[in-house]
Amino acid sequence: MSAVRRSQTAATKSPLPSPRLIFLNRVYWPSTAATAQLLTDLAEGLAANGWTIHVIATGDGPACHNGVSIHRTGGSDQHGGLLSRAVNYGRYRRQAQRQLAALVQPGDVVVAMTDPPMLGAAVTALAARRGAKIIHWIQDIYPEILAAHLGAFATLPLWPLRRRRDTAWHAAHRCVTLGEDMGRMLESRGVPPDRVALVPNWAPHELQTPASAEAVAARRAAWGLSGKFVVAYSGNLGRVHEFAAVLAAAGQLKPRRDIVFLFIGGGARSDEVRATAQSRGLDNVRLLPPESRADLAAALGAADIQLVTLRPGFARLVYPSKLAGVLAAGRPVLFVGPTEGEIARLLAQEKCGAAFGPADGTGLAATIVTWHNDQALCLQLGRRARAIYERRFTFATALARWNEILRRTADGS
Repeated sequence: MSAVRRSQTAATKSPLPSPRLIFLNRVYWPSTAATAQLLTDLAEGLAANGWTIHVIATGDGPACHNGVSIHRTGGSDQHGGLLSRAVNYGRYRRQAQRQLAALVQPGDVVVAMTDPPMLGAAVTALAARRGAKIIHWIQDIYPEILAAHLGAFATLPLWPLRRRRDTAWHAAHRCVTLGEDMGRMLESRGVPPDRVALVPNWAPHELQTPASAEAVAARRAAWGLSGKFVVAYSGNLGRVHEFAAVLAAAGQLKPRRDIVFLFIGGGARSDEVRATAQSRGLDNVRLLPPESRADLAAALGAADIQLVTLRPGFARLVYPSKLAGVLAAGRPVLFVGPTEGEIARLLAQEKCGAAFGPADGTGLAATIVTWHNDQALCLQLGRRARAIYERRFTFATALARWNEILRRTADGS
C-alpha cells in the first residue's frame, strides 16, 4: 500500500483526521511550465513532510506521483491563441470546481494558484461552504494585468472582476504573495496585513549546487562562445518583460566583438526580439531554445552577467521568478525595469547588481563594459548574488515557511 493510501486510510479511521491539502492549478507534473514545476516541488516536499496532498490539474496522466494524489480534469495544458486559451481556461475552471466539490471535506486546506486567472475567485465560496479553509497563492494579479496590457483601452469595465477577486481575497484565511510590492497591492485592496504572507518563489533544486567550471566551459564551447563575455537572459520572453534597453545596449556594443547578448527561452515576445535584432543587424544577439532543468545550472553559469527585466506597469502585479535562478548561479544581475521597485532595491541593498530604466540602454551598455573590464568586481558581485540566494531563495527556506503557514491556517491561528 502506498504512503498516500496509508495516510488516507489512517485519516478515515481517526476521529480527528489531519487536514488534507488540496492544490488547484491548471498545470502540474509532468508539465514543465513554471507554475507546474513550482507546485510539483512544493506538493512533493510537503508530502515528504507528512501532509496528505491532493492536486487538481489538467491532463490525463497518472493519479499518483511521489506521494501526491493527482485528480486530472482532462483537456490540454498547452497554450494556443487567445480564443483557444480562453476556452481551455474556462473548461479547467468548470472541471476543477466539480472535482473540488467531490473531494473537499470540512477542515481541509484548499490552496488556489492563479493559473488560470481568477481561479481563486471561482473556488473560494465553494471551499467555504464545505467547511474548508482557503489560501490564495498569488503568482500574478488579475484583472490588473489585463488592464496594464490593454493600455489605452484600460477603461473597459473590469471593476466587476476586481470586486469578485477582492471578495475572494477578503474571504481567504491567507494570501501568499511573492514579494513586498505585491503584498502592498493586496493591502491597498483591503486585505488585512496579518493575512498577507510573503514566500518568494525558489530556484529549481538543480541549482542548489553551482555548475562546475568544466560544465560551464563545455556549455560555452557548445554555444561557440568560448572566450566571449556573455550577457544572458534566461527564461520566458513574456508580455510583461522589457527588452528595449537590452537591444539598445546591444546596438551600442555591436562593435565589441568580445561581448555577446544571449536570449535562452521562448515566449510571446521571442519573435519580436528576434525580428528587432535582425532588422538592426545585431549579430551580437543570439536566441537559443529553453534549457531543461537538468542542464539549467550549466546554462546559467555559462553567462558572465544575467539579465532580469520587467515592464514598469507590472511592478506590483508580477514578480520575475527567474531572479532566484540567476542569483543561485552566482552571477551579477542587471535589472531593466522600475528603478524604484522591489528588485532594484534588493540589488542595491545586497550590492550584487544594478538597475536601469526601460529607456536607459546607454547606462546598461556602460555598466556591461565596466564589469567586463573589471573581472574581480564581476566575481565579487556574483559571490554576493549567491549569498542572497542561500539566505532567501532556496527551496528549503520556502518549504519551511509554507509548513508554518499551513499549520497556522489549519489550526485557525
